[in-house]
Amino acid sequence: MANRVEWIEHKGERIIFCDFSDIQDEEEMVRWVEEMEAEVLQEAPGTMILMLVDVTNSRVTSKMTERARAVAAAARERGIPSSPTAVVGITNPAKKAILLALQFLRPDLHAANSIEEAKDWLLERAAKWSPPEQSGL
Repeated sequence: MANRVEWIEHKGERIIFCDFSDIQDEEEMVRWVEEMEAEVLQEAPGTMILMLVDVTNSRVTSKMTERARAVAAAARERGIPSSPTAVVGITNPAKKAILLALQFLRPDLHAANSIEEAKDWLLERAAKWSPPEQSGL
C-alpha cells in the first residue's frame, strides 16, 4: 500500500498531503488519520502546519471525523496551533454538511475544487497566518 500521508513542497512551503482518496473502508480511513496524527505530532510546538486533505471518492463517516477531531485536540495539547487546512473532494451533501459545520468552528478550513487550487489557497493563508485563539476543534 502506498504512503497516503507525506510532506510535499509547493513554492517553497511545506504541506502535509493526506491522500485519503478512494477509501471506502472506515477502518482503513481511521488508520490513515492515525498516520496523519503521527506526522503532525512530530512537529515542534507553535509550528504552523499547512494541511491538504483529498477525500475524492471516499466515504467520510462520523467515526473518521471524530478521530480527526481527536488529532486536533492532541496537537493543541502539544502546543501545535490550528492551521490552514484545504480539503479536496467534497462532493456529496453529507460531506458538504460536515465541512460547513467544521468551517463554523475553524475559519481556516477551505473546500477546494482541485489539489492545485488547494495548494495555492494554503500559500495565501500562510502569508497571512498568525496563531488563532484555540477553539474546541
